[in-house]
Parts: sequence; C-alpha cells; structure tokens
Amino acid sequence: MFQPMLDALRKQEGVDDWLVRQIDTTSTQYYVIGQRIENSRTVSSQKTVVTVMNDHPAAQGRMRGEAQVTVVPSDLPHLADKLEQAVFMAGVTDNPPYGLPGPCKYPAVDVADAEMRSDPRAVAERLVHELLTTLQDEHGVRLSSAEVFVDNHEVTIRNSRGVEGSAVDTRLLLDFVLLASSKDEEMESHIAFERRRASDLDVPAMARRQAQYARDAIVAGTPQTGTFPVVVSDDALVELLMSEGYSPLILRSAAQMKYQKLSPWEPGTTILSTVATGDPFTMYSNALLPYGVRSGGFDHEGLPGQRVLIVDKGVLNRFWASQRHAEYLNIPPTGSFGNMELALGSIAYKDLLESDETLYHVVAFSAMSPDPITGDFVGEIRLGYEIEKGRRRPIRGGSISGNLFEVLATVRLSREEAFLGNYRGPRAALFPRITVAGD
Repeated sequence: MFQPMLDALRKQEGVDDWLVRQIDTTSTQYYVIGQRIENSRTVSSQKTVVTVMNDHPAAQGRMRGEAQVTVVPSDLPHLADKLEQAVFMAGVTDNPPYGLPGPCKYPAVDVADAEMRSDPRAVAERLVHELLTTLQDEHGVRLSSAEVFVDNHEVTIRNSRGVEGSAVDTRLLLDFVLLASSKDEEMESHIAFERRRASDLDVPAMARRQAQYARDAIVAGTPQTGTFPVVVSDDALVELLMSEGYSPLILRSAAQMKYQKLSPWEPGTTILSTVATGDPFTMYSNALLPYGVRSGGFDHEGLPGQRVLIVDKGVLNRFWASQRHAEYLNIPPTGSFGNMELALGSIAYKDLLESDETLYHVVAFSAMSPDPITGDFVGEIRLGYEIEKGRRRPIRGGSISGNLFEVLATVRLSREEAFLGNYRGPRAALFPRITVAGD
C-alpha cells in the first residue's frame, strides 16, 4: 500500500508537501474470564496515516493548511477521493508557512523485545499463567476478567523533503479486573499496565500488590479534611505528573503552547510559583530511554529521537518543539515529548513515610483532573493509607488538591528509582503540606 500512496500523492493537485506513516501491526490477544481463557487470537492490520499540506493565498498573505487522513487497504480503490478531501480540508486552514523535517541519521533505540518478536504467543500464555496462578493464592480476591495484548509494529515513514525511516517496536498491554469481597461488600478494581518489554512487567509481584490493595479497599474509610503531608508513589505519582494528555508540566513546556500565548514560561526563569525549599526538580523529555513506551528513533513527523533537558533545578531550560512550532519560535526542533525522566532525590522511600503528624500515602487515583494552564489539580483517591503514630489505616474516597507549581517547590523525592513504561524517576514524592478533603 505504501508505494501506491506515494505515487498518488505525487500526482494529486494541491499537495505542496506530504508526510506518510505506515503502521503494520500483528497483535496476539488473550481474553480471560475468571480462571478460564475465553478466547485467543492473532490479528494483523495495516493503516497508513497521510498528512497533506496545501499552500494558498489568504488575506494575511500566502498561508499553509494541513489535513490528515487514515487509509486502510480497502480504501485503495477510493484513494484519489480521500486525498482530494484532505486537500480541500487543508485548503480552508490558514497557518503561517512552515517546513517539514529533512533527512537525517536516526539514533538506534531499543524498543523491540526479542522475546515478543520471536514468540508473542508464548509471552502472552506465560503472562496469563502467572496472573492466574498468583491470584489463586490470594484470599478474598478473585479475577473477574483479563486481557493480554502482545503487539508487534513495523513503522515506515516518508515525506516530500526526503525523510526516510523505518522501525520495529513491540508493545505489551496487561489489563485486568479484580473483585474483592467481604461478608457485606464487594468491590471491583480495574488495573492496566503498558510496557515495551515483557521482562519489565513482574506479574506475580504486581498481582500480589494489587490483590492487597483490593482487600484494603474493602475496609477503607475516608480521610480527614485538612492540610497534611502527603506521599504519592509509583503509578499514582506518574498520573499526578503526567496526567495523560493534560499534564501541566508537558503542556506548559510545549513550543505550541508558547506560540499560542498559553504558556507564561520563559527559558532561564523558574517554573515554580514560590521559593524552592525542597529537592531540585529536574525534568527531561527522553525519547532514547530503552524500552520506554514513548521512545523511538524518530517521532510521528520524522524528527530524530532525543534526550532533552526541559527543566533544570526548577528553571526552564528549553521548550520541546515540533518542526512547525520550532520554526515559528526560531528555536531548534526536538520532536514530540518522550518519556518523562526526573532526577532522583536523596531520601529513602521508607523515610518519606515517617512523620510526627498524620500523613497520607496515596497509591492510586480514581481520577486526576489538572488544569494544564494554571497547574491546579484535584485527584480523587482510589486507595491510600493514613499513617498516624505508626499505624496504617486504608482510606479511599476524598481527594487531594493544590497547584502543581506550588507543591513542587517543597517536594522531597525518593532516591529509589522506578521505571513505569513512560516514566523513569523517583519512586515516590513527599509534599509536606497539601489539602486533603475527606470527612
């Protein structure tokens, strides 16, 4: 399908520049109900994502429009019609002119697990077996359902400026639902993990931990209301900092947001709202992290993967930028934001959880709702623990809230590191004073 697409683009009137990405996927899928494998299958698919640029006159001068269409093999007989529609959509969009990336040498990045490439079915079967076997020994908790997807991708990219790239990557999704029950109550817990390498997912340890969380949720009470020290750890910390799609840290540091005058940040100035008294906050966009979910030798528009220092000890070092917005701001392009990498702190994880006053430890959020512009956030607590005079009481419900750029000024970070797919950095963070809403 790739060559017919290139031929059609070169013939299509109104296409001044173009970008083509073809993704071939083979997905090995297992579905489990209770203790039984309900279904297994292998699915192959192919799609081509086509972006066309059209240059046209407008009141402001010559402008460039852009539109994207997705083409599957069954669309080939109607390819000319789809491209014509894309040109029409691009023709009614007015953006200042910009270019596309040119050819370059792409870095080698480990994003393909050899085991998942050679025998995806064996990987899926092993993960299902480990999950079922581990949960059989967990009292008061049973598996409701599970899905395991082991995907192999082959990506090819071309553009009208001479970019040519190809890559192979793997992706693993483990998604399951636990039911915890007591005499009077039953509670459902939904968990999902995504990785690029099977060995990065310790299923027995993860299943035991989640089973304990499910049992604790059954007996959990609500937190107190007030201002307390709060520790957020592991996946909950990633959700607070990255907030998939809405992260204030990622969006404020985007060249697009700066160009649109939605980010007040300036290179060389602090990102924090108050004087820093905690551990230095240093953040990288790392697309070169081995087996990171957001890693790759090139991004979706053909820019090479990089490890980019975004925030250095609380000070903005640079914006991450697509080709278009880099040209608008006259800064070097970096490509899409990669995996979030944070510098470690100096405090042991266990010491973060010690306090002379009531402390809350959040291990899971039901929802995280940050404002990407202001940094204000509210996180509904799915499970946490109230720690008071050495006693741990499970809690759920209620929320924590604050402003991310204020609480990061006082944060204390663990020296233990966690790698969680799209994040590498401290396993936990202590926020000395944060608002907790409960009773």
